[in-house]
Amino acid sequence: MKFIVFKRPALRNAMLWAILLFVVLAYRENVIAVFSSKLKPIYSAEVTTSEIGLTFDISWGEKTPEPILDILQEKGVKATFFLSSPWAAKHEDLVKRMVADGHEIASHGNRHIDLNTLSPGEIEREIMSAHEVLQQITGQKISLLRPPNGAYDNKLISVSQRLGYQVIQWSVDSLDWKRPGPEAVIHNVLNGLPNGHGAGPGDIILFHASDSAPDTIKALPVVIDQLRAKNYQLVPVSQLLKSATKTWPPESNLPPLEQTGSS
Repeated sequence: MKFIVFKRPALRNAMLWAILLFVVLAYRENVIAVFSSKLKPIYSAEVTTSEIGLTFDISWGEKTPEPILDILQEKGVKATFFLSSPWAAKHEDLVKRMVADGHEIASHGNRHIDLNTLSPGEIEREIMSAHEVLQQITGQKISLLRPPNGAYDNKLISVSQRLGYQVIQWSVDSLDWKRPGPEAVIHNVLNGLPNGHGAGPGDIILFHASDSAPDTIKALPVVIDQLRAKNYQLVPVSQLLKSATKTWPPESNLPPLEQTGSS
């Protein structure tokens, strides 16, 4: 008679668990991305106020930013400027004027590339290299990120959250970068695409202050006046979020994480 002896695989199981733990720790952002299918940036906010977030992206050029700053100063409006760090480093005078005028500075990253195509480590380096430049120039705490081209995935959002950043998109797009003409830019903001979803309380408006969007200079005063005529208030994104009871989509309501980068 043959006896079958079952050997306890304790050592093998321990090794497998150790390997799994190593993978989770080494590639935690990728693991989060696999098991969390609903990480989203903030597109808009639910508010009980009349506030609308006004934002501008800048990655290149020097002709458009100053006229836009003049308009905002004349109208007494504060906004959020999402700046790429190479542009900011070359135009410190304009960035410092933004700060002096009371505007909020946020990050548009370092290189103007789709961050969701990078590894977690590369994403962190891109965010933190921009963070260091922008914070050194402005003296502000930089905690909002609009990824270049609006490109994101779970990996990007989880890395951003770990670094103390909230990822901000938009709910109203001026499409000014397409150079459709000032009237079209005004229409896109006030009436929306499709028609019927023009800017209202809780929305975040996307403009560009790069030289690729010259129509913004003529469109912006009209947009400000028309929105004010509806008793709406244009504010920086951080102020809008302070007034928010929640953000949209629901998956963007993530608890803020402690910032681990430079402060």
